[in-house]
Amino acid sequence: MKRIERVFLTGVVMLLVGCASSSSSGIALSVSRGEATSSYAGTYVGTVSLTSTADVVAVGSATDQRIEAVSVEVTADGLAFLKVRGVTISGVVDNGGNWGLQASVDDLRSLVSETHINWLRDAGCPLGAKAARIQGVIIPPSMTADVNGTLKCKRAEVTVASLVSSGSLTASR
Repeated sequence: MKRIERVFLTGVVMLLVGCASSSSSGIALSVSRGEATSSYAGTYVGTVSLTSTADVVAVGSATDQRIEAVSVEVTADGLAFLKVRGVTISGVVDNGGNWGLQASVDDLRSLVSETHINWLRDAGCPLGAKAARIQGVIIPPSMTADVNGTLKCKRAEVTVASLVSSGSLTASR
């Protein structure tokens, strides 16, 4: 890339950083809290894997894959608490054993590379915004879930950074 083009692109990015910001994820849950979930209650232990790709304008794109140990506490009144590296993320379980939760980059810090976190922070992305959905089913004594989501950070309605996540969770009691 020619020097003039780089200088122009850097100027555009700096201008956009100074404009109003927004983020979006589109990771709504399709699970509602149930009231008769005692047959699913207990502590499930397993692993979660996450592949994340960060893409930031004028910086680059990179993919990282991580696996962490997790425990999921499911209560008889329809709540689920995922614990990963000292962070607890709350979710819900319905009467059919479907479960899910939404997680932010901060929640999944142990699964997202420090490079990605720094890129997103430098681009002005809110690390507390919901960035991934973990949703699946409990069939005692096991539970599974898919992990997915896209966090898009915008300046003046232009996407300047994104984090795309995919993965899975498996656990048993």
